[in-house]
Amino acid sequence: MNLIKKLFLGLALIAAVSACTTTNSIPFTNYTVFTEDLRKDLENAGIPLSKVQFFNDKAITIRREVSDPNDIKVNPEGKISINNGKSIQTINVRLFTPGVALGSSNGTISVSWDDTQTDTKGMKFNLSGQNYFLDVLPNNKFTYKDRSFDIQSGNGARLFVSKDLLKQVNNQRETLKGRKVGQ
Repeated sequence: MNLIKKLFLGLALIAAVSACTTTNSIPFTNYTVFTEDLRKDLENAGIPLSKVQFFNDKAITIRREVSDPNDIKVNPEGKISINNGKSIQTINVRLFTPGVALGSSNGTISVSWDDTQTDTKGMKFNLSGQNYFLDVLPNNKFTYKDRSFDIQSGNGARLFVSKDLLKQVNNQRETLKGRKVGQ
């Protein structure tokens, strides 16, 4: 009887833990890191980066503070008064948000997550090793739409793609074993 109680409690514990998990989690098994090798394979297959659906593997939050020009007033005597107002602009890119490449050069890709399609430059990702990482300056500054932002989160974000993209690439590799004189 004691074994049945332990089995029942174990099943109850598993059910309780399962009930606590969210269904909104991102299935990492559907995505793969976008590497330089994959970029070369796409280029060799004639697939432009503008046709690739990119994703970010970390949530990105950037923020900037600027003085609010509406808080500067001139009274009838010509005195200027500033109400110390600030305008705070925060931009969030959630985990695994779909984005498109707006441009690329050797070792960089600029990706836009902006659904209003007003972003013409995107967020820059630089090649480091085999992966493309968000371009963050040493002082945690980030340039977006020609403005300087502080990065709040997302430092180290990488580009990912859907694994379905891999099915579009005809990847042929071979290893040559060498050739000796007289063969």
